[in-house]
Amino acid sequence: MRNPVTKQEKSIAMASSYLLVMFLGAVTAVEVLRPRGVPLSKRQFYEENRPFTCLDGSGTIAFDRVNDDYCDCKDGSDEPGTAACPNGSFHCTNAGFRPGFIPSSRINDGICDCCDTTDEYNSGATCQNTCRELGRKEKESLQMLAEVAKEGFLLKQQLIHEAKRGLDEKQSKVTELQLSKRASEDAVEALRLVKEAAEKPEKEAKDRHLKAWEEQQAVIRAEKDNTKMAEAFLRLDVDADGLVSAVELQAHTELDPDADGMFTEEEAQGVLGGVETVDTAAFETIWSSIKEKYLSEPQTDVPAPVDPPTPEETTEPASDHDSEQYPDEEVPEEYEDEDPDDEDDEDQDEEDDKIPPTAPPTETTEEDEQALPPYEEGTQSLIDVAQKARDEFDEAERALRAVDDQIKGLEKEISLDFGPSFEFAYLYGQCYDLTTSEYIYRLCPFNRVSQKPKFGGSETNLGSWGSWSGSEENVYSQKKYDHGTGCWQGPNRSTTVKLTCGKETVVMSVSEPSRCEYLMEFTTPAVCQEPPSLDANHDHTEL
Repeated sequence: MRNPVTKQEKSIAMASSYLLVMFLGAVTAVEVLRPRGVPLSKRQFYEENRPFTCLDGSGTIAFDRVNDDYCDCKDGSDEPGTAACPNGSFHCTNAGFRPGFIPSSRINDGICDCCDTTDEYNSGATCQNTCRELGRKEKESLQMLAEVAKEGFLLKQQLIHEAKRGLDEKQSKVTELQLSKRASEDAVEALRLVKEAAEKPEKEAKDRHLKAWEEQQAVIRAEKDNTKMAEAFLRLDVDADGLVSAVELQAHTELDPDADGMFTEEEAQGVLGGVETVDTAAFETIWSSIKEKYLSEPQTDVPAPVDPPTPEETTEPASDHDSEQYPDEEVPEEYEDEDPDDEDDEDQDEEDDKIPPTAPPTETTEEDEQALPPYEEGTQSLIDVAQKARDEFDEAERALRAVDDQIKGLEKEISLDFGPSFEFAYLYGQCYDLTTSEYIYRLCPFNRVSQKPKFGGSETNLGSWGSWSGSEENVYSQKKYDHGTGCWQGPNRSTTVKLTCGKETVVMSVSEPSRCEYLMEFTTPAVCQEPPSLDANHDHTEL
């Protein structure tokens, strides 16, 4: 199926065919008599010796009034060769080049508009017939375009052939992968059952191991707690009478229920369960309620802090009396061996004794820090079996996901609109760059367009692939990319890519005709049309 061609392509093809025939074939100029300024296509409306009817049907006049320099018809059709009618048009035969039309107002205005000079037949202007030179240049240009189009079209045919072959391969691959997916799903389900079967005894064995360890830790904690409770009883029983009294308990103000700094005897009795004294057995019943607060050393009054000496006090020189109390050579022997730092250390020890602990000391034992012990050989064997089943299941799941991703990727590619004959399929997954003085532009035809500063900087998205946006005659001549990075206080960037025929796939140019709206020209063989066939027997040109 051939793609529809644009008006521009049609005109180039027609001109190319016309000029190639005119110059390459044996040209036989056949002059057909008709009024000046009338194209050959309208010769039948201008029959000499018959009344002339205006082409718009507005009236009929005698034939001798055609080109009499007076406008009779409203559409100006009675004056094709004069400037009498403001809305008339003059046909330039332009033998050797392309025929054309000019407004009637340009006839005999002293300026040569037709390359064959026929528009200045009565102005006295000196004009040269340049039609053959123009035709020669256009022929060369069109021959080059035709050659490009021819080679591009041949490349396009190869692209179509490869695309269709690739499409068949991808569809076969999808079918193959779908079969593989079903087999993978079955394998995953089977391995899931194996995994679950292996994990059940593993969990039971691990739970037994954990329970045994927790019971062991509970015994250790209970023994430790009993030891701490016995030590606490001995410390609280100050008079060692085998009983802890409310008075003895009052020394431990950290046990004051309301923590108001006044641990009364009544409050102490309340802590002891409403009695004055408790023995070891009764102490066990209250231990759980006080062990979190209990400190092995009773709190004492905290001494008031002493303000540090001022700089003046620390730098004040000693008085003469102090400095001379013991001259250097007369220091008493009992002071010579004393280290002044020893006295400071003793004072500091006394201060430390007076400062109560702020929290119960943390007693860390090896049992507290003991981690879960290694599993027994039987349990470890069950764990190894279950882990192997998990690894095999995970690997099967990864393989299934990989197959599924392949299927989705191929189905997405197959579903894309690559043109009527899949001629644009070769652009999928490819990117093409254009480097300018400031930026590097990148076009990924079925992905997005981007712009990156040439000398470093972040990339800007100029739009993501949206749809084909060409004219109704050839929708595949243009692509639209939307939803790019937003402009500052403006819309999101977008790019229109115009595709033209070329032997190579190249980004030719990039511009920004409107703010945040970019235009990119892209050549590709995929849009090249089949060159027009030349009729060697067509050897007439209009004169």
